[in-house]
Amino acid sequence: MIHTGQCHCGKLKATFESQNSPTALGVRTCQCVFCRRHGAVNISDPDGVTTIDVAPADVNRYRFALKTADFLTCRHCGVYIAAVMGEGERIVSTINVAGLRMEDFLNINEAPMEYGAETTDERIARRYKKWTPTRFTNPDLAASNFGPH
Repeated sequence: MIHTGQCHCGKLKATFESQNSPTALGVRTCQCVFCRRHGAVNISDPDGVTTIDVAPADVNRYRFALKTADFLTCRHCGVYIAAVMGEGERIVSTINVAGLRMEDFLNINEAPMEYGAETTDERIARRYKKWTPTRFTNPDLAASNFGPH
C-alpha cells in the first residue's frame, strides 16, 4: 500500500509504503509537549519505506530535549511532517499523518505513547527498531546527519 501526503502549502511531501493496512499499523500520539502542540498523529513500519520530498530551503530542522532526531516543519506554513534520525544508508523516521493529511490513517483510534522515561540510548535503539527506513529525494538532505551528535 502506498500513501501520500503533503504539508498545508504543498512544499513538503512524503510517501509511505507498507505491506500492512493502516488499521494493522495503528497510529500513535506521543505525549511530549512538541507533539501535543502540533496535534501529531504518527505512524511507522520498520518493514516499510518512507520517501520525503523537500528542498532544503523549504524545511526547518528542529532538534530539542535529548537532541536525538530532527523534527521537520515547513518554513512556509509551519506544519510538522516527520521526525528523522540517522545518517547515510541508515535514516529512519516516523511521519505525522495528521500534518500530511494521509486520510487513510485519520479515523483510526490513537494510542497515546509516553517516552519521557527513556534514556538516550534506549530512545535511539527503539527508533532504529520501530521507525521506518527513510530516503530523501533531495541529494543534499539524503547526505545529512539527522541527530544524534
